[in-house]
Amino acid sequence: MISTEAQHVDIDGIPVGYYVQGQGPEVVLLHGASGHPETSFPNLLDEMTKSRRVIVPGYSGSSLTPLPEGELDVDRLADQVLGVVRAAAHGPVDLIGFSTGAVVGAAAAAQEPGLVRRLILCGGFAHYGHPWQRLFTRTWKRLAELDANTFAEFTLLHAISDGHLDTLSSRDRLMLRSGLMPSRGMVALVDLISRLDISESLPKITSPTLVIGNRQDQLVPIRYARQFHEAISGAEYAELDSGHLAALERPEELVQLIEEFLDS
Repeated sequence: MISTEAQHVDIDGIPVGYYVQGQGPEVVLLHGASGHPETSFPNLLDEMTKSRRVIVPGYSGSSLTPLPEGELDVDRLADQVLGVVRAAAHGPVDLIGFSTGAVVGAAAAAQEPGLVRRLILCGGFAHYGHPWQRLFTRTWKRLAELDANTFAEFTLLHAISDGHLDTLSSRDRLMLRSGLMPSRGMVALVDLISRLDISESLPKITSPTLVIGNRQDQLVPIRYARQFHEAISGAEYAELDSGHLAALERPEELVQLIEEFLDS
């Protein structure tokens, strides 16, 4: 949980919010489409801030930053992240993105390689245009229009592996479900997912990169994570036996992968 006050920087007329916490080498954490930078990194944030200065932007669609007029696009979100890095960091940063944040982080690293020292991408994807993906996002968006509770439950069922979900208390399930209710920003990010394709950007990434796939992921099935890795020249690859929310399901293993890569 974030314990500091949000700061803001103007990027193309939009006040982009971000948090800074801890001391040490600088790391940027990028959230996914749920749009809650304050709560998107259970367990991970506490571990990272023990030895690092952690910067957590909230790009448009999040609880920190308003939507622009018109449709979202990934380049705009990458610009917002890079603007926060310029405002808050003292030099190149290690950038860690999860889910949609992994896509935005990859686009940012391709756009401004000099600002990204090392790059870790967990649960990311090059595009969401395969038939399975298109059907999934159509269903997702339709549920947001028809029934907010069903949308949240549908998302929860796909964000967490069945084994882990069965271990949660009813209170924990309710808290997770409440964070997945379809806000206007979240719906805009889901719509962006249905349209985006960063395939041409991935070969431009020059920062040392680690791609992490999750073997039980039902939002980004493992074959898409492997394709994502293969598109980034020289990238390292690791897998966790986890659903999409690896920071929730496998925090110790995830932290170990991150620390080993950042310190190598």
